[in-house]
Order: sequence, then structure tokens, then C-alpha cells
Amino acid sequence: MSVESVGSSTPPPALEPATKTKAEQPLPKVAEVVPQRQVLEPAPAVPASTSQTELDNSIEQIQVMMDLRNRSVQFTRDDTTGSNVIKVVDTESGDTIRQMPAEELLAFMRNLTRMLGTFVDKQT
Repeated sequence: MSVESVGSSTPPPALEPATKTKAEQPLPKVAEVVPQRQVLEPAPAVPASTSQTELDNSIEQIQVMMDLRNRSVQFTRDDTTGSNVIKVVDTESGDTIRQMPAEELLAFMRNLTRMLGTFVDKQT
């Protein structure tokens, strides 16, 4: 099957020369397209030391939120490693849901401390 002109035998009009294509046109500068952003002011610094009452209030607020979900948060300190340990515990079953740092990491730190004790003589 071939394609033929239907109805007239005159050739189509010649195309006019096109203007520059998109590829040939120069790209706009980034500053023209993207507006400059304002520099935000830095957030005020939090004091390095918090009082014990502020810490107790924060822990109490966390405990209230956890009570609503039948969870409790326990803050303890591992005596061997000296690390603070935070546990999220299911109040109904007593199962630990999450612990930070993980028990495996605490065990590794305990073993490392014990091994270093055998290599380093603390008596001079």
C-alpha cells in the first residue's frame, strides 16, 4: 500500500526556515530561574547544663505519654560500663520492647572492659 496525495496534485508549500530550536537557544542563568534563598538565623543555643527539676519534668512527661500506650520507660545506669540505659517496656507483659543501647552492645562493652583490664596493669 502506498501513500498518495488525495484530491489535489499540487505539492505542499515549502516550509519556512525555523527559528532556533530549544537546543540551540542559550540557557537562562541559574540566578534568573531560581530565586535566592534567605539565610535563616541560627536557633538559640540550648544551655549545656539542665537542672535536675527540668530533667525530672521531662521524664514525667514521657512517662505520661507511655502510660497512655501501656508502656513504661525505665532509665538506669549500667555499673560495669558506666552507660545510661533506656528501656521501653510493655506494662502488661513486662517484655522489653526496645533498649538503648542494645543488650548486645552492652555485653560487648563489658567484655572489652574486662579484656582491657587483663592487658593493662592498673598498679604502677
